[in-house]
Amino acid sequence: MKKNKHVFPDDWGKISDKEAIKHIEYLLEHYQEYDMSKFGDNGIIINEIYFYPSNISLQHGVTFKYMIINMQKVYGSTKDIYPMIQQLIDVCHVEINKRKTEKAKAKKIAKVDTVIGATVICGLFIWGMIFIADQLPNILKMMENLFKTNKVENTAQQQSLPKDNEYVLTQQQIQNYRDTLKQVVK
Repeated sequence: MKKNKHVFPDDWGKISDKEAIKHIEYLLEHYQEYDMSKFGDNGIIINEIYFYPSNISLQHGVTFKYMIINMQKVYGSTKDIYPMIQQLIDVCHVEINKRKTEKAKAKKIAKVDTVIGATVICGLFIWGMIFIADQLPNILKMMENLFKTNKVENTAQQQSLPKDNEYVLTQQQIQNYRDTLKQVVK
């Protein structure tokens, strides 16, 4: 997540309620820009700031509700800031659940894409094997014919060589005979 340039206090116990309200208002407007997670049952952590709602049961069934910020500052339910913090916690819980859902959808899509890709690759491989198996007899026959043709050509060349040599020898003999006749006639 993108971090904004807003500077939050290190010690929330040392700031006034007015300053705390400004920081909470800022977070309410920009909470989506920050990393956040759940903290305990009902709390949140946003930008490394802990917000945790709690309560104390007092005498006569009275319950005192309060918010703790970074374990440094406590705001009771009678303060104006209490509902703002509760609102921040509520919107952050919704955002956290939304991000989890989106992340789960992205993982699911990635898995589906992986399965589809693997299926396509396997299908192409199987199709290629079937094609090769189907064409194998033709390829073997072609290679056999090629070997036969080469064998016939080699045999023809070997058989034609002696005949060619005989032809050359015969021509030489005829030439020698002509030369001899020319000499006798002279």
